[in-house]
Amino acid sequence: MKKLFFLSVLSLISCSEKSNPETEWAKNGDLHNKTVIEWKVASDQNKLATCADLIVNFKKTEDQYFTSIQAMKSDAYSLKVCIDEGTKNNQYSDNMKVNEVAAACYILMKSYE
Repeated sequence: MKKLFFLSVLSLISCSEKSNPETEWAKNGDLHNKTVIEWKVASDQNKLATCADLIVNFKKTEDQYFTSIQAMKSDAYSLKVCIDEGTKNNQYSDNMKVNEVAAACYILMKSYE
């Protein structure tokens, strides 16, 4: 049942012809393999959409799935905040890949569950 729900959420997000306000925030994220320098100047919408993709993939590797779009958005937002805060005023991370920082943030987020 969870897999079916996940697939339906994924199809809603990937459907480009229809505009669904509930999933619009999760579209067009393209920062996955970019550097933190590029992350820092990207729009909040791009950051959130990228985090939605990342968080879904992290959960999928653990055979876990979201039960609602709201839960996915909440986790994506938490991941975005973690990346933003973890890289703010931190030149050491500037050349790291966003997906690497996101993986570290995901591990931290799981430790607080």
